[in-house]
Amino acid sequence: MLMLSGLSNRAPLGAIGVLVGALVPLGMAAPGWAQSVEFTDVSDDYWARPFIERLADAEIIAGFPNGSFKPNQPVTRAQFAAIVRNAFEQPQIRSATRFSDVSADYWARDAIAEAYRRGFLSGYPNGTFRPEQQIPRVQVLVSLVNGLEFSASGSINEALSLYRDADQIPSYAEDEVAAATESALVVNYPNIDTLRPEQVSTRADVAAFIYQALVAAGRMPALQAGLQASNYIVGYSGAIPTVSGVVRAGTSIELHYPNGDDVDLVVAPGQTVTTTLEVARPLRNQQGQIVIPAGSPVQGRIVPVEIRGASVTAAKFVADSLSVNNRRYSIDAESDAIAATTSVEASTLQGALVTAAAESILASLTGNRNLGSLVEAILTGDSQTTSQSAVIVIDPTQLDLTVESDFTVGN
Repeated sequence: MLMLSGLSNRAPLGAIGVLVGALVPLGMAAPGWAQSVEFTDVSDDYWARPFIERLADAEIIAGFPNGSFKPNQPVTRAQFAAIVRNAFEQPQIRSATRFSDVSADYWARDAIAEAYRRGFLSGYPNGTFRPEQQIPRVQVLVSLVNGLEFSASGSINEALSLYRDADQIPSYAEDEVAAATESALVVNYPNIDTLRPEQVSTRADVAAFIYQALVAAGRMPALQAGLQASNYIVGYSGAIPTVSGVVRAGTSIELHYPNGDDVDLVVAPGQTVTTTLEVARPLRNQQGQIVIPAGSPVQGRIVPVEIRGASVTAAKFVADSLSVNNRRYSIDAESDAIAATTSVEASTLQGALVTAAAESILASLTGNRNLGSLVEAILTGDSQTTSQSAVIVIDPTQLDLTVESDFTVGN
């Protein structure tokens, strides 16, 4: 059985930690790739620029009031806890504990407590957390692997053999580093085969590791080929790391409109419309590994549905195929039915995708004779029977699929 798991969207927090040099974590937002955020000390050819700017554009990290990012500044354990708290949301796996060196008014107290409860960070045997201690690269990788519950599926020794300095990896971290390597979390600059496990993490290092963890979790797209930064990702393939798996009948697959856009689809009753939606959250196996990444396209049709014993008509989304990392799979899955309505406010049509058949009957429902100004795009579809008194307004998040027959993704 497969499980769905993902990262929550948090409202942006204040710029906590700026005055103490923290890597400022902000709430996660749907990615926009205009990359409007730029920093004065992150040049066009800086090795970590794509990681830094994309996370900043998604409001996961931020810079300093003077417009700098300070990419080479070390990161402390407290600062890292604050980043993790706002980039990821995992289930709590243990009860809170008190650390003797984290006072009640310490700025990162809540972030440390949450990172501990969710399995990202632990304290030391003497009951301390050492919040101001700079965090080594290997501890960042161990933290991300443990918190996201990744595990190595192949040979530990084979994965570690990729690094010339594998003998410097602490024994407690070998399994986690192997898992991080398999999941393409590891970014090594300037030499891809040198891990430098005990070297203190810089803000640039942490940005790279966090971004790749979000890629592995299916919440960010992999860097495109040709970027300098991709040359330093161990095991870079240009695709989100996935494993093979059987998706069982009864599994739910959450959908949204491509790129997470908040739009409605408006169709006429009896109309069949071909369209493509995207997987909204990654589908995982019981080991937490991704089988279907978020953003995977689902091709299908919005088809009419007759509701027996009722005078209303409805529509549902029937999936024909699913694409994972550019491989296409036939699937048998469909959504629940959504009934037609005669109650449509003109304001709800702002930004909507409206078929031509639906547009022809909307004016009478809204009383708006200038409907074209409300319609941003028109879907194309085969018009069958239509009604002069109703349309079907569909929020794509209502079209979550239920798998009807088992299918296999991967080899």
